[in-house]
Amino acid sequence: MATQIMIDDERRAAELRGLLRFAQGLGLDEEAVREIYEAVGREAMATGASDDTRMAEIRKRMLARVI
Repeated sequence: MATQIMIDDERRAAELRGLLRFAQGLGLDEEAVREIYEAVGREAMATGASDDTRMAEIRKRMLARVI
C-alpha cells in the first residue's frame, strides 16, 4: 500500500511538472493549474475516465482559461 501511494505521488508530481511547463507557455499560474488538475481529477475518478482522457481534459480547460 505504501509503495502504491509513493508511485501515485510520483505520477502526480510528474504530471504537474509537465502541465506547469505547458502552462508557462500559456501564461497560466501554478494556482490555476492545480485548481484545474484537482477538479478534473475528482471528475475523472467519479466517471472512471482514463488517464489519457483526464490529461486531455486538463489541457483543454487550461487552453479555455486563456482564450
